[in-house]
Amino acid sequence: MNIFSRFILAFTITIALGFIISTLYSRYKNRGEIVDTTVWSNTVPHEYLQLLKLQDSCCKSPNGNIVFVETKASKYRNPISYFFIADRYYLQVYKMDTSFNYSLNTAIKQVYSNAHTWTYTPYALDSRTDMEFLYKATKPRKPKSIFFDLYGDSTIVLKKNDTIAYYYSKCRNFSIKFNLQDQNDIYGECQSKSFSEVSLELMFLKRHKELFLLILSERNVKTDFKHGLLDSLFFRQCPSTQNPKSNIQTPK
Repeated sequence: MNIFSRFILAFTITIALGFIISTLYSRYKNRGEIVDTTVWSNTVPHEYLQLLKLQDSCCKSPNGNIVFVETKASKYRNPISYFFIADRYYLQVYKMDTSFNYSLNTAIKQVYSNAHTWTYTPYALDSRTDMEFLYKATKPRKPKSIFFDLYGDSTIVLKKNDTIAYYYSKCRNFSIKFNLQDQNDIYGECQSKSFSEVSLELMFLKRHKELFLLILSERNVKTDFKHGLLDSLFFRQCPSTQNPKSNIQTPK
């Protein structure tokens, strides 16, 4: 190989390595966040309003008990609608699947370990509150088994049966995936500079073979949050501190 050919080969290798290093650094620096497929809307999907027993005209007043923030959708997944509740809590509503034919009692495989794992897969970031939420920016796998990892203090299984799986935790992080070998499809992590956990309730809900995910968290960590708020919101349309009538379990 002559000197010119060696120079061209070395130059090509240098350019390729530079591109790879630059790409990996960029992905690490931005933690895989992307927004280019996101579509924002100022309306709530009608089925979400029905799920929460809310009127079409609700949630518009900035001083209301339930204030709609926005709806986010992309080409990869169903819309996610965001609300502030009583100016103290943050609610997310998301339809995970349209034809879920499994019992939540057996489909959800929950563990209580540290879910903090990062990959270079792009995620769409939601950081409005002290709990940061990320949704994988690729098409989700159709759920059959749901691997749910919830890490934090005072974790309680508030209710779990064929149609509902409902949890409370002073959460440090959580993850949801549909195959153990996959990267996290949905991930949440406390991002407070002063506290290591955020009180959070998470509910998987099956309605007419549709699977919904509802997440209620503190808007900031100074909020007083007693478990049962999401149940009260769902069934009574207003927050309260009453516990749901359910088979509360403390993870072992």
